[in-house]
Amino acid sequence: MTIMLRCVLVILLYTIIYLVASENRISTDTVINGLISENISKSSQDFPTASGKLLPNANGNLSPAQQIIYIYGPRQEWKMQDGTNLIEKAGSDYLITPGIGAHKLHVRKLTWNKARRICIEEGGHLAIINSNSEEKLLLHILEENKVNQAWLGVHDLYEEGDWNTIMDVPLEATGYSKWTLKIANEPDNYNGKQHCGILLKDGGMDDIECTAAFAFFCEITL
Repeated sequence: MTIMLRCVLVILLYTIIYLVASENRISTDTVINGLISENISKSSQDFPTASGKLLPNANGNLSPAQQIIYIYGPRQEWKMQDGTNLIEKAGSDYLITPGIGAHKLHVRKLTWNKARRICIEEGGHLAIINSNSEEKLLLHILEENKVNQAWLGVHDLYEEGDWNTIMDVPLEATGYSKWTLKIANEPDNYNGKQHCGILLKDGGMDDIECTAAFAFFCEITL
């Protein structure tokens, strides 16, 4: 009877060790790879059609930079490997893409300057594209929301033809300075009034009058 009891205790001990190890492994993989489970509630009004889909790369696989985390509703203690609390930094209703940043599309149409202020109030800034991967991500958001164009944080308000970001960084230094090819000679400053940049749904930027009203992208750098 004593031997049988010992066997039961040994089996129970190994079972507990296995379960604890499995839990730690899953938690670690989630943190490192950005595979954070989605908590999607349909309460968001500014991002009503977000699907929560993951974007595959050219090989059909999911790389960490392409794994999208949709943040909705109540805040949770989700942290990346460096300990940064993504929810505390990005707030709710932002789409967080590890390696790229946190973005939010406001579908309501505002002038460039009013859009700029809204982004600042949210703790961010009008979005600045830094790579082709980031452009593809924003185009995916536009497509999901059936929006044709949205303001970006680029302008040449200080000097005609001298395009800069709202962070006073030359556009050429951002890693992305692609203008649309669907319109000849962009940026063309049509009628001498086009000094703010938007992203078009087909890719590339266009210069537009800053007083026009469009949807806009906000971004929080993580």
